[in-house]
Amino acid sequence: MKNLILLSVLFVVLVPVRIQAQSTPFVSDTEIDMLANEISGDRAFEHIRWLSHWHRNSGMEGYFKAADYVMQAAKDAGLEDVSFIEQPMDGANYTARTAELWMIEPVEIKLADIGDHAVYLTDGSHDADVAAELIWIGDASKETLKDLDVEGKIVLTNGSEYAAAYNAVWNKGALGIVTFRASEERSPMDFPDQIAWTHIPVDPPEGKSGTFAFSLPPRKGEILKSILSSTKSKDWFATGKETPGGKVVLKAKIDTEIGKKPGRTGFVEGWIRGSKYRDQQIVLTAHLQEEQGSANDDGSGCANLLELARTFNKLIREGKMQRPLRDIRFWWTDEIYSEYRYFMDHPEVPKQLLANLHQDMTGAKMSLGSRTQHLIFAPQSRMSYLDAVFENVATYVIRTNNSYLSAGRSGELSRPHSRAIYSTRGSREGYRAEFVPYFGSSDNMTFVEGAIGVPSVAMINWDDNYIHSSDDDLWQIDQTQLKRNNFIVASMTLFLGSAENTEVAKIAAETFAQGQKRLTNDMKTAMEILSGSNTGNDSLWKDAVMLIEQGIQREIRAMNSVRIFCGTDKSAIQMIEKLIDRLTERESGLMNDLQTYYRQATGTKPKDRSLTAAELAASKKIPSNAAPLETYFNNRDKVKFKSPLHSIMKSEVYNFVDGKRSYYDIYKAVRSEALSSGTWYYGTVRLNDVTGFLDAAVEAKALILK
Repeated sequence: MKNLILLSVLFVVLVPVRIQAQSTPFVSDTEIDMLANEISGDRAFEHIRWLSHWHRNSGMEGYFKAADYVMQAAKDAGLEDVSFIEQPMDGANYTARTAELWMIEPVEIKLADIGDHAVYLTDGSHDADVAAELIWIGDASKETLKDLDVEGKIVLTNGSEYAAAYNAVWNKGALGIVTFRASEERSPMDFPDQIAWTHIPVDPPEGKSGTFAFSLPPRKGEILKSILSSTKSKDWFATGKETPGGKVVLKAKIDTEIGKKPGRTGFVEGWIRGSKYRDQQIVLTAHLQEEQGSANDDGSGCANLLELARTFNKLIREGKMQRPLRDIRFWWTDEIYSEYRYFMDHPEVPKQLLANLHQDMTGAKMSLGSRTQHLIFAPQSRMSYLDAVFENVATYVIRTNNSYLSAGRSGELSRPHSRAIYSTRGSREGYRAEFVPYFGSSDNMTFVEGAIGVPSVAMINWDDNYIHSSDDDLWQIDQTQLKRNNFIVASMTLFLGSAENTEVAKIAAETFAQGQKRLTNDMKTAMEILSGSNTGNDSLWKDAVMLIEQGIQREIRAMNSVRIFCGTDKSAIQMIEKLIDRLTERESGLMNDLQTYYRQATGTKPKDRSLTAAELAASKKIPSNAAPLETYFNNRDKVKFKSPLHSIMKSEVYNFVDGKRSYYDIYKAVRSEALSSGTWYYGTVRLNDVTGFLDAAVEAKALILK
C-alpha cells in the first residue's frame, strides 16, 4: 500500500510536467505571468550601460565606483541593509590615470590611449616617460631572445606579456612591451581589431624595477611588425605619407597610482529579509570585477540582480507576492576572492545558507558568435534537489522560447514561441541553452567546496568571442536573453524562498525522476565500456560496476538533500526514505542487467573485484580537512603536485574529502564522475594521480590523515 501511495504521488507530480511542457510544478501559471510581466531586460540593460563605463579590476578606482553605483541602485530597488563589506587584498591597489603610446618614427601616429579604452594599457604597468626603438621578439620565449640585443629597447611580441616581462625586460634589460596577441587564444585573423585585456605583475622581481606593456589589436601589431621587417617605403598607416620601413621608434607616457600592500577590495551585499527562517538563506551572486566594458562578463549578472531585487520588492509592496519565508541575500562580488575571504572570516555563515544561484554572462545575444547559454549543474559531490528544480524550470523556458516543428504547425500554440519571454528592445531569437556538467572558475565554485557544502547552480554562456577584450560591450547584449535568464533565477528563488514540507512531494519527485535519467546514462556508459572487451577485462568490469555503485550513492545524496524541507513532517520523511529504498532496489536490478550484458559480450562470468595492492593501500588512508577554514584554504595553495588531472577533477578530489571516505573511495567517486561525462569533457582519472594529489595535500597540511 505504501508503494502504491508513493507511485501515486510521483504520477500526480510528474506526469503534468512531462506531458504539457508548458508549465512547471515549481511556479504556478499566475506566478509565471507575474514574473514575466514585471522582470525587465531593458531596465537591466540600463544598469549595464552605467557599469560598462569603468575599468573595474580588483581594487581599482573603477571597481569602487561600480560598487558605489550598485549600492545606490540596490537601495533604490528596495533592498535592506545594503552595505559594502570591505576586505583586504593581497596586492596593492592600482589605478592607471593616463597612458598613451605613440609611434614617432617613421611617422607620428597615436597607437594607444586609455582614454579610448582602458585595456590598451596592460594592468600592472608602472609609470613611464620614454622614447626607444622597437624590436620584434616573436613569442618572447628565452629561445627566441637568446641572440637578440633588447637592452634599452621596447619589445614587440604576439606572445605572452608575462613572458616578455620576465625574459625581455627583467632578464635582458628591455624598457617595456607592446603585445598584440588575441584574447582567450582566439585567432587574430578572426578578430583583427580586438584589444585583449592583459596583465603583468605589479611587483617586479627583487632588485628589478617595474615595467609597462601596451596591448594593441592584431591589425596594428602586424603593421608594426611589417615595418620592422621591410626596407621599402610605404604609406603604412594610411597617413598620406610614404615612409621607409626597417625602423620604428615609440614613445610611451604613463601615469599610474600604486598603493601599499595589503590593498583593499570587498563586495556589495543587500537583503530581502524573510519572515520565518534565518538559517536557510538563498544567496544570489554576480561579480563586479572585470575590465572596462565587461557588459556581458559580468555586467549582465550584476544588472540582473539589481533588476530581480526591484521586481521582488515591487511585487511584495503591491501584495502580488508574499514576503519569502527565507532570507534572500544579494552579493555583487570581487569574483571568487570575495566568497573565499568572507567564508574564512565568517566560518559560521555556510551553515546558514540553503543554496546559491549564480549569474555570470547572462546577457549574450545568442546569434553573435553562435553562443549557447550553459546551464551549469553542481558537481556530483554536491548534487542535490537544486539541480532538479533548476532543470525543470529552465526546461520550461527552453520549451516555450524555441520553435518546434510539430507543435508550431499544429495551429494551437503561439508562434514562433509558445509562451514567449521578450524584452521591449530585445531580440525575438530563440533561447539557445544547454544543460552541462559542472564548470567552476566563477563564483559558484566557492559554494560547492567540500569544506563549505552549499548547493549551487550557475549560468555562463559559451563559446564567447568577446570575453576579456574591448569587444565585451553593449552592442552584443540582448535584453531578451537578460530577461529569460533572470526569469529562471527569479522563479527558483520564488519557489525555494518559501518552500516547506508541503512542497516535499514536488521536490522529491523531480529529484528522483531526474536521478533516474542520470542512472540510465550511467548504465549506458557502463555498457559502452564493457563493449570494448570481448575477452573479459577486470579493469573494465571494475569501471562499469563503479559507475553503477557511485551513481546510486550520488542519487541517495541528492534525495537526502530534500530533507531540509521536511522539518518534523514524518510523512515527508517517510517519502524520502521510500524513494531511497527504491534507489537501492534499482542498484540490484542494474547490476543484474550489467552482469547479463557482460556474459553476452565476453562469454564469461565477471571475475571477483578484489583490490590490487595499490587500491588496498589507498583504501586504508582516510583524509579530513585541516581546520580552521583559513588554514585549510591557505595550505591548499601550497600543494605542489603535477599530474594530467583535469582542474575540475582536482577540485572534486578535495570536495569528496569528508573524514569518512578513503583515498580509494574518493578515487572511485571522481573517476565515475569523469567517466559519466566523458573523457573529452573531464579527461581521465587514474588512481595514482588521485593518491599522489591527496598525499601532496597532506604534506602541505591542507589535509590530515585520520
